[in-house]
Amino acid sequence: MSWMDDLYVIYQKLDATGCTEVKKEILKAQLNGCSGGTIYYLVLQQLVHIKQEKASVYELIKGEAESIIHCSNRFVS
Repeated sequence: MSWMDDLYVIYQKLDATGCTEVKKEILKAQLNGCSGGTIYYLVLQQLVHIKQEKASVYELIKGEAESIIHCSNRFVS
């Protein structure tokens, strides 16, 4: 599964639980990127922010978020 697939699942979960503001924050980060690497980095930053600042929401998307966060290991290797 690609990180974009995980991101799509995150969007679905956020919609289903009424966390539309958090979804908008991530989507804004995604749309501000101009290339695949930049988009990934901006989304990653937003997920880390959510993990630190909105722990209850993060718990809803933890599996997919952690998968995206760990994707960076493949980019670095």
